[in-house]
Amino acid sequence: MPGDAGDDPVFILCAGRSGSTLVRFLLDAHQDLACPPETKLPWLARQLAAAWAVIEDTPPSAAPSAPVLAGTVLAGTVLAGTVLAGTVLADGADDGAVSELVAAGLRRSLDPMIESYLARRGKKRYCDKSLGTAQHASLLLRIWPGARFICLYRHPMDVIGSGIEASPWGLTGYGFEPYVASPPDNNVAALARYWLDYTAAIVAAEERFTDRCLPVRYEDLVTEPDHEAARMFDFIGVRPAPGIANRCFGLGHQRFGPGDYKIWNTARISTDSVGRGWSIPARLIPAPLLDRVNELADVLGYVQVGERWGTGARPTDLRMPGEAGTTTADLRVAEDAPRSAGASAIDARVLAGLVRLGEEFTRSHGSHATESVLLFATQQAPADADAWWLLDLAAGTLIQGLGDRKADVSWSVTGSAQTWQRVLAGEANLGVAFRRGDLRYADNGDAGAGSPTADSRVAMLADLLGIAQAASVTPGG
Repeated sequence: MPGDAGDDPVFILCAGRSGSTLVRFLLDAHQDLACPPETKLPWLARQLAAAWAVIEDTPPSAAPSAPVLAGTVLAGTVLAGTVLAGTVLADGADDGAVSELVAAGLRRSLDPMIESYLARRGKKRYCDKSLGTAQHASLLLRIWPGARFICLYRHPMDVIGSGIEASPWGLTGYGFEPYVASPPDNNVAALARYWLDYTAAIVAAEERFTDRCLPVRYEDLVTEPDHEAARMFDFIGVRPAPGIANRCFGLGHQRFGPGDYKIWNTARISTDSVGRGWSIPARLIPAPLLDRVNELADVLGYVQVGERWGTGARPTDLRMPGEAGTTTADLRVAEDAPRSAGASAIDARVLAGLVRLGEEFTRSHGSHATESVLLFATQQAPADADAWWLLDLAAGTLIQGLGDRKADVSWSVTGSAQTWQRVLAGEANLGVAFRRGDLRYADNGDAGAGSPTADSRVAMLADLLGIAQAASVTPGG
């Protein structure tokens, strides 16, 4: 028999593109847990609370004069300018400050829907995955005093990258729309603000209701899915389910309702999406906003987004060294790791280009022909090895290897192995690849991407690698 609908319902506090549908699949695969697609039930509870308060003539009590975050790690500049809707409502009333009469009425209104769903599924405990739930955490605890929250986090740049991938023709869905207008021509900055607002609200709820919250990072979840699932089940108070990570995709989950469009064609949990944001140009995030993003990312144990983000080898782990789930082995690359077709194409072009170095090449490209340059070809999956080539054009020498490479060079170009392969094969325009951010330029001076110096250097690289469309390319970083 299904259990009492009000017996410790579980709510996932999440932003869009953070892995919440994967968490839903894991919870829903447990024999005692039922987790539908996004219901917007927390939002509905807020609307009903406002209606009940008017009908019962019981206005919410005023919010406390001091912010509830005072004295916490988030009391400083991290939350400045963020929505914080989950902490104090815009009208000055605490989100959970409803009367007992209203709270009881809300429970009577909402429980029948939950009870019906549990009965139909033959399960005991209700779980809910709705975007923006963090802003209603206080109200949900008022309605269901035993409610529990799974606080889901993901690295900001991977959320941005996933958001752009999910909305390639304009930011729609996932709660993106309010962020599009300012500025309308910078989706990267818009999604950075989105991540900051949603994540700040989740962290605020976690700090306010510590004993009711379990933090889960997407990176930990896909690296050790069974371990993280066991943590969630233990926190919820249901029996263990060994091996559930291998079974969660084969069950008859409800398809109707919002969720991740990719998961229905997924057969296993992998780390392939970790680091997808490496190609996102961080320079498009205004410095004050990036500072706040980095401050909150640091609170969550994530690596910082610096000015050289996207250049060089992609990090094998976006968690800070020493964080749970990371090991020294994560940072090593196997010596016999296979080379991709893109890396092999660069091998051939670089070797052929070095043969052509000489007086004519120097006359064509001036002092740039005596510089050192580092090329990177990143792989799609973190488990595959990135490749690099260190060219000393003055000496005519080449050093190459796998993994990361730190070197004092004049400039560097980074792109995926697939992008390099298409550019070298003439299937993609070099200038377009830079414009789209598929190839990214960086230097150790003050020239910067898009400068005349960068343009000249990339034109020389095109000549060296035998790329036909070399004229008038402007690297966009």
